[in-house]
Amino acid sequence: MDTHTHQAPIAVFLLDDHEIVRRGVADVLETDPGIRVVGEAKNASQALARVPALRPDVAVLDVRLPDGDGVSVCRELRSRMPDLKVIMLTSYSDDEALFEAIMAGASGYLLKQI
Repeated sequence: MDTHTHQAPIAVFLLDDHEIVRRGVADVLETDPGIRVVGEAKNASQALARVPALRPDVAVLDVRLPDGDGVSVCRELRSRMPDLKVIMLTSYSDDEALFEAIMAGASGYLLKQI
């Protein structure tokens, strides 16, 4: 019997309007056995419907979305789920939206180029 306490994997939700980006991020994350991608969405309304139901530990949100932006999604999700950690996904490190995102409760950001 394994006496090590097994930490449950970190549940991650992905929001990006490009499926190829979601697939790429999911593939990278799932190389880590401590991370499990539990859901994804391609727009803000899908994310706002799915995240509260799935209750992930972390949401990775694209800053730019076809029906809104990741900053307002971040603000809305964090008001409903104060324990949720949010990471913003962006193509631009100088994005002024990143400052707003941090103010909205994001924990940090990832550049898509990575």
